[in-house]
Amino acid sequence: MGDQISAFVLIGTQALVPIVLGSFKSLRTPLATRRRNKKARASRDRLLGLDEEDDDDDDEDDETLGLGDSLLFPILGSAALLGLFFILKYVDKKWIDLAFGVYFSLTGIFAVHTTLTSIVGWFLRAFKRSVPVYHVRISNGIKQIFHLPVRAHSALIAPISLTVPVAYVPLGRPWVLSNALALCLATAALALLKLDGFPTAFLLLGVLLAYDVFWVFYTPVMVTVAKGIEGPIKLVAPKDASGTSFAMLGLGDVVIPGLLIALCLRFDLARYAAKHKDKDVTRHSSFPKPYFFTALLSWIAGLVATIYAMSVSGKAQPALLYLSPACTLGPALLALVRGEIGLLWSWREEERDDDERDETIEAPSEVAMLARREKTAAAAAAAAEAEATEDEAKPEAPVDDSWMESSEETPKTRKRKGGKKK
Repeated sequence: MGDQISAFVLIGTQALVPIVLGSFKSLRTPLATRRRNKKARASRDRLLGLDEEDDDDDDEDDETLGLGDSLLFPILGSAALLGLFFILKYVDKKWIDLAFGVYFSLTGIFAVHTTLTSIVGWFLRAFKRSVPVYHVRISNGIKQIFHLPVRAHSALIAPISLTVPVAYVPLGRPWVLSNALALCLATAALALLKLDGFPTAFLLLGVLLAYDVFWVFYTPVMVTVAKGIEGPIKLVAPKDASGTSFAMLGLGDVVIPGLLIALCLRFDLARYAAKHKDKDVTRHSSFPKPYFFTALLSWIAGLVATIYAMSVSGKAQPALLYLSPACTLGPALLALVRGEIGLLWSWREEERDDDERDETIEAPSEVAMLARREKTAAAAAAAAEAEATEDEAKPEAPVDDSWMESSEETPKTRKRKGGKKK
């Protein structure tokens, strides 16, 4: 009993790492601050004749999920779960382990790199250390078709990010390395996926609660898939010193509530930015986090309830049966107490405006700027040459010299009114 509780405490402690780190990675600088910084940067560049870019790292691609996506989650999840169940039933486990090992090794490279880069970047900011940024660009004429800003610490981390996932299969899939890859994958998922508002979050946790209960309590599918696939799709910890029996927590029980917790953190930032419009609030600013900490404590309470239910029943429990109500009620009750329930329900994630999106697609580059200047100069020279050619082709206008002829004629004598000559 004590060993089992210790195992779940270890799992819960590990699960907090991607939830917290992924939540902070999902933050973006508020739109008002980005626009002010962009105008100030453009004015500075015009004065100094520079062509520089913002080196802030909040321009990462992400995917925002709405109400319709929430309803699709249990449908797509059920289809994937059944597919894995039948694969395990009819395909040799040797080939399944090989395929999933290769797949998770490849995806783990990206996940480990982004996670380690974020951790090292946080320490650099904490110690007020700046690192140079290098820009890799590919241009086709005056159009830039590829742009990749690379920070120095990100380049140094690349060999580690490649070595750890690739060594996963040759080392025999040790549970420590499997947990490390699972934590990195969860962090990357929380940074990439965002919910557009709290109605979507509450609906998502509600439908996935029903999904989890059905597949765990009424079918053997969920437990069979979780135990049959050896890969970083779950967090495990040994229940005893022999290491033959493991406690486990599905990665979905970390990522799904983590989406709501990350949403609460972004809501805290949006509230702070709205109250301090005169400040340049960024994703790295210090701000109060009441909803974030409430949601985080609610997740811990739900996990404790899950462990208790498993200890009493002696059976596997759908963790979302306890995590979903806890993570939903925590922020909702806090908003009700603070009189912000209407704000919580109506708030929506900021969308990236068109100017930012266009700048991301084709950022200025030295090659592109030089090509543009050469094209402009060539066009001006061609226009000047065409104008000169047109002037030469025009016939000369005849000169009016009639005034000279009139001056050479003999002046006529004027008559007096009386008719006599003068």
